[in-house]
Amino acid sequence: MRMEKRLRKTGLYGLLFGLAIAILFVDYKDVIPTSNGGQITTYRSVFEYIVSILRFGVTGSFIGLFIGWQYYKKQNETNKNKSYYIEFFIAVFLVALIVMLVFNG
Repeated sequence: MRMEKRLRKTGLYGLLFGLAIAILFVDYKDVIPTSNGGQITTYRSVFEYIVSILRFGVTGSFIGLFIGWQYYKKQNETNKNKSYYIEFFIAVFLVALIVMLVFNG
């Protein structure tokens, strides 16, 4: 029951934080420069603006859920046998990126 409460709480906080950040940084208009030095300003519809804000809010909610899950798992770790799957994945991913950069460049 404690885990469910923690996940609900961190998910809600992530949603609110994501919405707040999205309101600050998502533009409601697009400004396009023209060839004669002027600008054309187009405004997004309210529905499109709200959907883009909600997209960031839901993403923040998932990030909050992941952080809450990891925090709960770290606090209640009873099995001391640590697996290194995440570290191994990151190492293989970074090596693959470096190899791609070297051989494609």
